[in-house]
Amino acid sequence: MSDPYAEPEKLIPCCVHLRTKMQSCCWTDATAGPGMIRDSETATYWCEKTSESFGCDDQPATPQTCQPGRSCYERPA
Repeated sequence: MSDPYAEPEKLIPCCVHLRTKMQSCCWTDATAGPGMIRDSETATYWCEKTSESFGCDDQPATPQTCQPGRSCYERPA
């Protein structure tokens, strides 16, 4: 059985406006750039445009929901 903590968590693509605290304190997250974020069950996410835990469309701001097809989604340049 492998150790789940031995493998690094992966960054996933998302809207460029999704933010989390890990982007300011973790080297991997900070250097990934806008549009890539760590998916975590314990992290708090917010939309850079609204400064709230929901986006411009009043829906939750999470890595799973801030994806293509959402009206306020913006992809990396």
